[in-house]
Amino acid sequence: MDDARFESLSDRQRRYLRLVADLCTSTEIAYREGSTPKAVDKQLKLACDRLGVSSRIDAARQHRDFEARVEAFYPQGRINFLSRSSFWRLPWPLPSKAQPTNKLSRQQVLAWAVVISIVTLLGLTFAAMVIVAIALLLGVHL
Repeated sequence: MDDARFESLSDRQRRYLRLVADLCTSTEIAYREGSTPKAVDKQLKLACDRLGVSSRIDAARQHRDFEARVEAFYPQGRINFLSRSSFWRLPWPLPSKAQPTNKLSRQQVLAWAVVISIVTLLGLTFAAMVIVAIALLLGVHL
C-alpha cells in the first residue's frame, strides 16, 4: 500500500475516520467535534477520494490498518502525523473547562453505565467486608 495516501489526510479527516471505525454516524461525529453533519460528510468524502475507496467504512478500515502497521514499527514513539488513541478511550462524562458539554455517543454512555455499576458493586462489597471485620474485632454480633 502507498503510505503517502494516508499521510496526505488532514488531522480532522483522521479523527473522523477513527470515529467512523467506532461506528459513529455523521450526526454523532458532528456533535462531538463541534461541526455539522454536512461538513463531516464532505471531509469523509475527501478522505475517501484521497484513499481511492468508495465508502467511508472501507476508508476507516484501511486507515485503521495503516495505523496498526505504523504502530507495529513505532510501538512506544509518538508520530506527529498520527495520534494514537490512549488505553482509556472513554472521555470523561462530567463537564470540565476543556469540554463543558456532554458529547458522549450511545456506546460511550453504555460503557460508562457498565463501569459505574461494576465500581458501585465492588465498593459496596468492600464496605460490607470492612463493617463485618470491625464488628468481629469489637466482638459485636450482627
